[in-house]
Amino acid sequence: MNPQMCHPLLLPFIPVVRVLGKTLGPDWEIVLHDVSNGGHRVVAMENASLTERSPDSPLTEFGAFLLRSEECEDLDYIANYASTGPDGRALRSSVVLVRDGERHLVGLLCLNQDMTRAQLLREWAETLTKVDPLPFAAPPERFVSGSDTHFEELLREVRPLFGKPLRFLSRKERELLLERLRERGFFSFKGAMEVLCRETGKSRFTLYAHLREVRRRADRPL
Repeated sequence: MNPQMCHPLLLPFIPVVRVLGKTLGPDWEIVLHDVSNGGHRVVAMENASLTERSPDSPLTEFGAFLLRSEECEDLDYIANYASTGPDGRALRSSVVLVRDGERHLVGLLCLNQDMTRAQLLREWAETLTKVDPLPFAAPPERFVSGSDTHFEELLREVRPLFGKPLRFLSRKERELLLERLRERGFFSFKGAMEVLCRETGKSRFTLYAHLREVRRRADRPL
């Protein structure tokens, strides 16, 4: 590969090929083709072991199609299309169609990614994030720290049920509030009642009386 023999417009792309090869790593093959004047030669290539090609290798059938296809005359690049390596592995490819001032195609900057490791990573991630529905109806399980931040999160969930500040709730509405918070585990954590007193403007005595009534109804036999 003699860079001095390539089309002048391709010279600035040679360091681009080098840096992309170094930056993206061995799963990416970067190739710069000179296709000016109806010919073909490889100007620069990085990580060629991916497709086992050499500087003397011919254009692929798809590359030859790009040279003669009228459908591609207005294109400057094609990104992320599927291709196949010589051993059958799945690749993801992109190509920049380098044109001169008269829109004549003079070069192809090709990027080919081996997706093997990426696919394995995706499958591993899918396995680690897969969840199955419970075989019965149940409230969602929540693991919390019991901090004021969590109390605020639970209060944020129930406020829309009432459409007004919680300090303006009626007795019946306050009991409904305590019932919904109890279902969410609000009272399992230290400091819950103090937070609720501030939110509702009611005393601990009043709120505990409401909570006893809520618990009594919940424990009542059906």
